[in-house]
Amino acid sequence: MNELPMLETLTDRTPASQWWLNFFNASEDAQIVCSKDGTVQHINPKAAARFKLDPQTHEGALSIFSLITGSAKHKLGRFLQKEKAGPDMLHSVMTHGEDVPFALMDLEIIPLDYDHGLVTFKDANRRLRLEAHVQRLVTAVDATPDHFLVTDAELRITYVNPAFQSATGYCLEEVLGRDDEFLRAPAELEKVRAYRDLVSNGREWFGELVNQRRNGEIYHVECTVSPITDIAGRFMGYVACERDITVRRQLQVALRAERDFVHSILHSLDGAFYSLDCEFRLTHANAGWRHLPAQHAGLEFGGEPTVGRPLLDHVPCVTRRGELRLAFEEVIATGKPQENHFHASDGRHWLMRISPWIDGPGIRGLICNIADQTHFHELQNQLFQAQKMEIIGTLAAGVAHDFNNLLQAIRGHAGLILLETEAGSSLHLGLEKIDLAAARAADITRQLLNFSRVSDDKHTVLDLNQVIKETAQLARRNLRSNVTVELRPATQPVNVKMDSTRASQALLNLCVNAQDAMPDGGKLTLTNTVLAPAAELVVRHSLPPGTVFARCSVADTGCGIAPEMLPKIFQPFFTSKENGKGTGLGLPIVQRVAREAGGFIEVESALGKGTTFHLYLPLVQERSTPVAAPNHAPLAHGSGRVLVVDDVDLLRDLARTFLQMTGLTVLVASSGSQALKILEDSAAPVDILFTDYNMPGMNGVELMEKVTTRWPGTKFILASGYLDDATRARVESCNATMLAKPYDIHAASDLVMKTLAAK
Repeated sequence: MNELPMLETLTDRTPASQWWLNFFNASEDAQIVCSKDGTVQHINPKAAARFKLDPQTHEGALSIFSLITGSAKHKLGRFLQKEKAGPDMLHSVMTHGEDVPFALMDLEIIPLDYDHGLVTFKDANRRLRLEAHVQRLVTAVDATPDHFLVTDAELRITYVNPAFQSATGYCLEEVLGRDDEFLRAPAELEKVRAYRDLVSNGREWFGELVNQRRNGEIYHVECTVSPITDIAGRFMGYVACERDITVRRQLQVALRAERDFVHSILHSLDGAFYSLDCEFRLTHANAGWRHLPAQHAGLEFGGEPTVGRPLLDHVPCVTRRGELRLAFEEVIATGKPQENHFHASDGRHWLMRISPWIDGPGIRGLICNIADQTHFHELQNQLFQAQKMEIIGTLAAGVAHDFNNLLQAIRGHAGLILLETEAGSSLHLGLEKIDLAAARAADITRQLLNFSRVSDDKHTVLDLNQVIKETAQLARRNLRSNVTVELRPATQPVNVKMDSTRASQALLNLCVNAQDAMPDGGKLTLTNTVLAPAAELVVRHSLPPGTVFARCSVADTGCGIAPEMLPKIFQPFFTSKENGKGTGLGLPIVQRVAREAGGFIEVESALGKGTTFHLYLPLVQERSTPVAAPNHAPLAHGSGRVLVVDDVDLLRDLARTFLQMTGLTVLVASSGSQALKILEDSAAPVDILFTDYNMPGMNGVELMEKVTTRWPGTKFILASGYLDDATRARVESCNATMLAKPYDIHAASDLVMKTLAAK
């Protein structure tokens, strides 16, 4: 006799036996009753809607196996064929139907009798989201440096995170099932009882506790104990979050000692300190006034300050006197200190810090601390100037990026037309000149992008002859018309190993300084030579004897540098230029670049005869990377499907055109979201995703990461003018190939074919 009701009994339509059918039809999940061979016998409304089935048409005529894919069919068949089987689950089964998209479902199989089973289709995404949420929560708690412990309703520990184990020295097995009293110092038992009473009544406790590690060491924690209740409000235990504040308490003690110490030595400081009563009469002055000019911060003393005389009597300027009176009155009224800045007619900047003189609960008067901040103000202005230069570099990078896209369109379309013109014709030659001009413009944008980037140095082998050529191209765009530039490269390649950006930055700084030294015009000369440094340089810089260096010299015919200033020119923020005309950072940067490359810098100068800076850099025997020659041969051909993603229509159309010429099937998208939609709707897979990086909404790397997860067989090519190191690492994690913009269409098509051929 069957343990479960027979299906024919359940399907009886008498009112007394229709209760199961009501549950079946009212279920929130899609449910199907099928026979052991998979033939569908009953379909509830949710299943009919989910798979677009008609119960009258499909009941008895449809196999449940047609609704699922892959190995899940065989597993479901085995479950249905089992004798005396109990309920079972199939997780993450891919389901589908006619005109119904694929969906990930969990299948629950319940035997109804020996011949029939009930299959319930549940959305797997809900389970996966819940599991992911729980996993993230556990991961977060395990990763936090705070100490967590959780108890049950009997206040026994059921969970502690790794930070708790590290802090206390107890392992998990030693604490499970115990209450937390063993963690607390004996004097904390009253607090333990207090927070247990509070959380047991549904209230939170916050305070500080003294804990004891496994080795007996005492430490202080800041602790929050919160009750845990179920959905009905029943107490299930509590969670305690503790943060070790031992170091903080030690710092507080040290700060108090430091404060007392500072109060003790105020009078030994160089700054002038004046204490005033509430009528602004002088009660005390330290000896700091002796080190300041007679006129400072708007005050004027003819001799030693007189105790008992109002300090404002020493302010000759009526406006300044009124300003200080208002400041004094406000500090007395509010008890809040103020900083008052004064710019004297002699160019000095003074800071008067006005603080309340606290005496118990009230204010006894004022303490005025006066300091000369002229040098600080100068450094601040120089820093602001340096920040403005940084902003200019960022703006230049943005402009260079936009020009890169335009140059890509120019070069690409010129390359397409070159393929269709006769070699040697006037049109062909003209197009080659257009392509060459665009390539040179691309070099300039590349230099701007590299010059403005912020990243770790990447030392590569450079030919200094090429470096001074590129630097001169950039410099000529900024130099005045009355300054001429002459290049004197070495007769052979001068290879050095250093960061290309730093090399250009150093030489450009020297060129700008040279122009500033020639206000009436002159000649700027860049010279490369290979030599062994003189004996005095070998000794001065501790060089190995016989070392051969490359020397890059930047010479001007300007005013020269005074001998007494030469020792200071490499000091940060030192400048002889007018206010606002220089930061004092150029030469220190050049010196640092030389040192990081293993070299050094020397200077020769004479007043009225000009200045020459010599950059000495170690010569290397490695070869620099050669520049590829233009290629106008027919494009490589192949077969495959490529999805091009670019938000710029000119570049998107260009890529589609030349890739179609190679025989490929090309799909296009103007954004990452549109690309994902195309991939979802595409009947056939895409072999290569050819994407730009800089796009609004979703950039190219984010798009590749999403595609890798959902379509793991897709290959990637990322086109970009510049990527920082962190982004490059993400690109490599997607196994993507980089294509530098603006790219040559031959190089791009060759790369696509190579990527298609790769396993």
